[in-house]
This record gives sequence, structure tokens and C-alpha cells, in this order.
Amino acid sequence: MGVVGLAKTLSQELGKDNILVNVIAPGRIGTTRIDQLDKVRADRAGKTVGEIQKLAFAGIPLGRYGTPEEYGKLAVFLCAASNTFITGQSVLVDGGMVKAI
Repeated sequence: MGVVGLAKTLSQELGKDNILVNVIAPGRIGTTRIDQLDKVRADRAGKTVGEIQKLAFAGIPLGRYGTPEEYGKLAVFLCAASNTFITGQSVLVDGGMVKAI
């Protein structure tokens, strides 16, 4: 939450200069690192990587990990000239995994 608070503060301070500050909070994005973590979890649990992923997917309403491209599209939009009024926000890219508001 520290980064989110920092973004809120910076958005307040820098808004007068038309500088937008936002946070992208990733959920499980399918990367090599996530593959490594799933393998470690599988080894520790005595399960296959597929079984571990199936358990993880069950906790994500969209039923899969996100892709780096999906994450990147949001980053591109937030940095684009067409974004002129979104600031101080934390955007979850998690397929609905986080259940809090």
C-alpha cells in the first residue's frame, strides 16, 4: 500500500503541472518468473505444475493468468497522450482475483 499512497500524494502534488501519476498492480501475469514460482510450489507440494496452475486459476474469475501484453496495453494507455484525466489511481490487472474493493 506504500506505493499506492505515494502515487496519491504525487498525483496531488504534480497535478498542477499536468503530470499524471498512477499505479498498475499486477496479479498473476504469465511470465518466466511465475513459471519458476509455480514449479517451486509444485515441487514443495509434491504436485505437478499443471495441478498448481489449476489451483491458481480457480482463484481467478477469468480462469487464467494474465499476459504481459494485457498488462502492457494498460501501461501504454496510461502513458498515452489520450490519457488526460486519470491520475492518482491504482489499477488492478488481476483477472478479478482480488476480492476487496
